[in-house]
Parts: sequence; C-alpha cells; structure tokens
Amino acid sequence: FVLTAIQQQMQHGIGLGMQSNIAAETAALICEMTGVERVAFSNTGTEAIMAAVRIARSRTKRQKIVMFAGSYHGTFDGILARAGEEAGTAEPLSLGTLSGMVEDVIVLTYGAEESLEIIADQADNLAAVLVEPVQSRKP
Repeated sequence: FVLTAIQQQMQHGIGLGMQSNIAAETAALICEMTGVERVAFSNTGTEAIMAAVRIARSRTKRQKIVMFAGSYHGTFDGILARAGEEAGTAEPLSLGTLSGMVEDVIVLTYGAEESLEIIADQADNLAAVLVEPVQSRKP
C-alpha cells in the first residue's frame, strides 16, 4: 500500500521549492499519531539541525551546545567542530569553517561518564545537546 500511494503521488509530479500542497495534512496526521504539537519539514538533515539549534538558542536564551566526537549532524558550519586542545573548547573540523562558528560548541566523548558530568555541570549554560544515538561513523 505504501508503494501504491507513492506511485499515485508521483503521477502528480515532484514539487520543487515551495512546500507540497499536502504538507499541512501530513503534519496534522503526524501530530495526531505522535501527540506532538508541531511538525516542521526540512529538505535535509543539515537544515533540520540548523533550525533545531536556532530554536533551542532562541527559547533558552543560551548559546552553548554539546555534541559528541564522531557524531554527524550535517554540514552546517556551526556544528562542524572537533574537540579543542583545552577541555570544553572546540575547533573547526574543516578548512574554511571559521573558529567563531564553533566557539559555543562543546565536543565530548560519546559514552563516557565524564561527558555526562560535564553536561550536568554546564546544564544552566546549554541550549541543546545533540545526540546521534547510533553513531553513523561507528555503527
């Protein structure tokens, strides 16, 4: 039934740019099924992460985010970070990413008790903690 629904929808063509005319209906169904209040659609995971970090910083009025070494959250410059030489600092993961883009990122070791302690200690300063439960780089 899923393939049939996809094939039927494909006969209407592929929309580019603007949101699909069934986005609102789909969002309402997702809200009904999951109990969440709002749904947002993104073209890519990178866009979703950018929006999530922006919303978290806006709502919490905090700047710092935590992520874990070896995690992948897209290609947004603001999360292209690796652990810095000093604990609790980050440096750009790639050339072309400005150091200012990752100055509010804390990169921790995934699965380490010490990381949980750092998160607890920094909780009042954190806007978000980005977690990739099964790291794509370490399946």
